[in-house]
Amino acid sequence: MKTVNISIKDTRVTLVTAVFLSLFLLVEIRLFQIQILDHQKYRSLADEQYQGLTIINAKRGNILSSDGFTLAGNQINYLLFAEPKIISDKEVFSKNTALALSNIMSARSSGSNSVEDLFPNYYDQVFKSVSKNLMWVPLERGLTPNERKYFEGQQITGVGFEEEPIRYYPEGALASHILGFVASNDTGEKVGYYGVEGSLNEDLKGKPGKITEETDATGLPILIGSYKKIDPIQGRDVVLTINRSVQYVVEKQLKAGVEKYNAVSGSIIVMDPYTGSVLALANYPTYNPEDLTQDDTQVDEKTKRKLIERKDLAISETYEPGSVMKPFTVSAAVDSGLVTPETTYQDAGPVYYSGKRVDNWDGKHWGTLNIIQLLQKSNNIGAAWVGSLVGNKRLYDYLTNFGFGSKTNIDLEWEDSGILRDYLGWTAIDLAAASFGQGLSATPLQVLNGFNAIANGGFLLEPKIILKIKDAKKDILMPTKNIRRVISTKTDLTMVDLLEKAAEGGEAKYYTLKDYRVAGKTGTAQIPEEGGYSPDRTNATFVGFLSGAKRFTMIVRLQEPKTSIYAAETAVPLWMDIAAELVKYFGIAPDKVPAGSN
Repeated sequence: MKTVNISIKDTRVTLVTAVFLSLFLLVEIRLFQIQILDHQKYRSLADEQYQGLTIINAKRGNILSSDGFTLAGNQINYLLFAEPKIISDKEVFSKNTALALSNIMSARSSGSNSVEDLFPNYYDQVFKSVSKNLMWVPLERGLTPNERKYFEGQQITGVGFEEEPIRYYPEGALASHILGFVASNDTGEKVGYYGVEGSLNEDLKGKPGKITEETDATGLPILIGSYKKIDPIQGRDVVLTINRSVQYVVEKQLKAGVEKYNAVSGSIIVMDPYTGSVLALANYPTYNPEDLTQDDTQVDEKTKRKLIERKDLAISETYEPGSVMKPFTVSAAVDSGLVTPETTYQDAGPVYYSGKRVDNWDGKHWGTLNIIQLLQKSNNIGAAWVGSLVGNKRLYDYLTNFGFGSKTNIDLEWEDSGILRDYLGWTAIDLAAASFGQGLSATPLQVLNGFNAIANGGFLLEPKIILKIKDAKKDILMPTKNIRRVISTKTDLTMVDLLEKAAEGGEAKYYTLKDYRVAGKTGTAQIPEEGGYSPDRTNATFVGFLSGAKRFTMIVRLQEPKTSIYAAETAVPLWMDIAAELVKYFGIAPDKVPAGSN
C-alpha cells in the first residue's frame, strides 16, 4: 500500500510540474512574440500613447506646360503656432492672440461675424492650447500672407508661422481636364483626382513632415521629454507635353464651335504623330479646378452638370465613330493586297447582311465606284464590301493593332478602353457594320492615335502627355514608346494619298485650307437608341493632318450638333479654323499647290 501511495504522489507532482512548465513556456513564447516578433507594432502603439503628433503638409509638385508655364502650382498660406514654454503670461497672450484672430476672421466674413462674437471661442481655444506648456502647439491654419503680415504687426511674443501650401491654378480653367484637381479624401488628406493630379498623385504629393513631443497618459507634456521636428519633402514637378498656346487656341475655338453649332459637348485633341505627344486636349463644357464648392454626393441637375464638366470626354467617353473608321478598313485591305485605289465595286442599291439592310448615309447610289471614290463619298456599301473581302479575323486583327478595344495607357485617370467584340461572335452584319464604324465604340483619343499610325509611316505609338518628371536630384524624361508596326510603308503612302483625295474631293472640300494639303476623313455617326439609331441625333467627327508637313494631327468631335447633323457642316469647318491658326503658330510653310487645285 505504501508503494502505491508514493507512486500516486509522484504522479501528481509530475503532473503539476508539467502544467506549470507548460504555462511558463507559453508565457515565454508570448513574451518572445511581443518583444521580438511584434516589437515594431507595440513600439508604434506606445509612441501613439505618449507622443503628441502634428502633421506639416508637404508642398505639392508643380505641373507645367512644355513651354514653361505653371498650370498647377502652390499658394503659400500659413499655419499659426505658439511656443508655450516661452510665454510668460498665458492669459495676456491668449487675449492678444484671440483678438488678432477675431479681427482676421471678421474681415474675411465682411462683418457677418463680429469680433465680439468670435473672441470668446478663440480665447478659450488659445488659452487651453498654451496652458499645456508644450514646446509647440498649432493655433490656426490657412492664414494668407496679408493676414500673417497683420498678425506680425501685433508683435505678440511666442507665436510663429509654418508655410502651408495650398493648390491653385493660375490659368483658371485652362487644361482643366488634363490637370484634374486636388481635394480632401475621407481622412482629410489632400489627394489628386482625375487627370494628371490623380494619375501622378504619388509623385506630386511629396512626403509630409511632422512634429512629435512626448506627453503623459492625460496628454500633458513630459517636461524632460523629447521634441522632434521632421521637415516635409516637396513633391516632384511634372512637365507636360501640352503647349500652352496651342491649348489656348483649341479651347477658345472649341467653346465657340460648341455654341455656334448648338452641340451638347465637344472634344478636340492635337498630337505630334511622330512622338505620340499630346499638344492639346480640350473638352467643352469645362470647369475651374479650384471650384469644388458643389457637393458631388447630391444628385440634382446642377450636380449632374458639374460631373459632366469634370469628365474628360476625350478619353473616358466612348462613341460609335462612324465613317472615320473607313480608312482603317481600307488600310487593312490595301495592306493585305486585296484592293488598290483603282479597285472597283458596284453600288447598285441597298444590300443585306444577315437579313439586315445596309444603305448609304444619304440614300444615294452611284453604280461603279473605286476605292478613292469610296472614301470621297463615304460610301457604306463600298466599306461593307471591302470589309467582306478582309474577313472577320483579319479586320479584327487590324483594328486591334490600330489600338481599338484597349486603353492607350495615357497618363490620365479614368481612360476607357472602348468596345471591340471578339471576331468569333461576328455575323455578316457585324462585319459590315464594323467596316463603316458601327457596332463598336472608341474614344476620340483612340481614333486619333490610330490616324497617327497613318501619318507617321505605319507605327502605333503610345500617347504621351508627360514630358518629364523633375525632382531635386534629376529629370526623368518620358520616352516615346513604339508599340508596333501596323501597316507597311507602301500602304501608308497609299493611305495618305487616299485621305488627301477624300478631303479635297469629298464632303470637306468646301472648307479645306487654301494653301495646304489636308488628309482626313469625316464621320457622321447616328447615335444608338432603343435597338436602332436616332434619325436626328449624331456625333460629328473630323480627323486628319496636313499631309505636307505632318506637324500635327487633330480630331474634332461634336456631340449632337443641332444646326446640322453632318460633320461636313460642323466638325470640318471647326477643324479647319483651328488648323489655320496652328499653321501660323508653328510657322508651317504653305505647300506648293498645283494651279487650279483646292
